Amino acid sequence: MQPTPTLPIAPLPTRIVLPNQFELAGKGISLSFSTTSITGQPLLHYKDARHEVNARGDEIRQVETEIGTLVTITLEPDADAGALLFTVLIPRAQLRDTASEVRITTEGVLTRSRFPRLPANAQLQKYSVVPLRGSAHFIVS
Repeated sequence: MQPTPTLPIAPLPTRIVLPNQFELAGKGISLSFSTTSITGQPLLHYKDARHEVNARGDEIRQVETEIGTLVTITLEPDADAGALLFTVLIPRAQLRDTASEVRITTEGVLTRSRFPRLPANAQLQKYSVVPLRGSAHFIVS
């Protein structure tokens, strides 16, 4: 008597979940970024020793690039000292399911913009890079 051949069982397809909530911190900076909210708008809370900013919707500028999404907010608008911006690079990530979490390592950039003054040969922006660590997960909104 020959054994009955068994057919391989194909694994069930896994649905990939993209994180929509990022909690990051480093060198005195903490931030929480939600790609969407109950209103459908992105939300970003930024805090350091001198600033605490809650931004939403159009106050958050997002640019998709090959290295991830650049997310920028204004910490100080144009003034005598120039504008101060904060940009975080949100890397692409995926989760097994909605209960999963993934560790994230990335960079934040503080950009100080200066007004041009005579002579015109001058660098008008200075950057300070901040390493950030944290997590990404999925929140139902």
